[in-house]
Amino acid sequence: MNQLEKISLWQLYILIVCFQVGSAVLVGIGNDAKGDAWIAVLISAILGIGIILFYVYLLKTVPGKNLFEILIFCFGKVIGKGLTLLYVVYFFYSAARVLRDFDELLIVSIFEATPIEFISITMMLTIMYMLYHGLEVLGRTSEVFFPYVLTFIIFTGIFLLLSEELEFHNLQPVLANGMTPIMKAIFPQLLTFPFGEAIAFTCIISKVIKEKKVGLVSVIAVLTSGFLLTYSSILQIGTLGVDLKERTNFPLLNASREISLLNFIERVDIIIVFFVMFGVIVKVSIFFFCGLKGLEVITNKAYRKFIFPMGTLVAYLSIVIALSYREHIEEGLKVIPHYLHLPFQIYIPVAILPIVLWKVKRLERKESSK
Repeated sequence: MNQLEKISLWQLYILIVCFQVGSAVLVGIGNDAKGDAWIAVLISAILGIGIILFYVYLLKTVPGKNLFEILIFCFGKVIGKGLTLLYVVYFFYSAARVLRDFDELLIVSIFEATPIEFISITMMLTIMYMLYHGLEVLGRTSEVFFPYVLTFIIFTGIFLLLSEELEFHNLQPVLANGMTPIMKAIFPQLLTFPFGEAIAFTCIISKVIKEKKVGLVSVIAVLTSGFLLTYSSILQIGTLGVDLKERTNFPLLNASREISLLNFIERVDIIIVFFVMFGVIVKVSIFFFCGLKGLEVITNKAYRKFIFPMGTLVAYLSIVIALSYREHIEEGLKVIPHYLHLPFQIYIPVAILPIVLWKVKRLERKESSK
């Protein structure tokens, strides 16, 4: 294994947290549940633990292999590489979608007159340079910035409380319409975004130095991201109210603009942009890395050879993926979960598990009979 493709358990924890919080904290999630969005997020996080444990179990059935290698192990080279190619397209497309989220955020908040092309290209050049030097570089970079990200998220809530902008009555009445809106928000939207997107880590877990503790670390990471997203949802609803949260493109950003302490602590929204930027970098990097590793399996060539052409393609896709941000969000929350996320995150992995178990048992029988 390449030394530059090894990461520690701590780095895995940070990557999962930043990956799942990433763009989810940016766009606002669980709107179908109205004022109970925070409950929907909390329940989804619990379900997300089951999802990540399923992925870990799938990988442990064939130790040392990633998702793409398992597909080839199950179906042979022709069908396996065909399915791998579909996953490659899915991962690159997902990277482009997340990148577009961040492009729109920067245009709205800071660079109003800057072309979206410039932002996409600049961001992808940074990610391409980082991944060219190995996955470990992404892990080490995450270690440096993670404490700041965590601090900013927590202090945003404290500052909103001290500014007397948090109105907890906006969260009431709890379960006013029962569990139906909550279940509607959970499936398939919250289940697949962001928790089901952990399918990307089926390409990374095999790079962890101590694989035995991967399951425990993954569970703790999902619990952490679930807490942060629930916390963020409460801040958004408590500050903006249900109606304004639904109408706002970036609810956490708008909520942070309400902070005003001692006529000194203001414009905290710029800090929000910073920690969202880091989360997006991690998320795009992981999706992009997974797509590159898929190409490596298909072509038997080092993934670094594909970084520049594929990075250029992802940057281009992020621009042409939708005519407007509203169209982009509509696709991401209404169409993509049903027709892309569910098949690639749930249906295919669940379908291949029995095949993997059967093949492993057959190999064990052959070895024992020798």
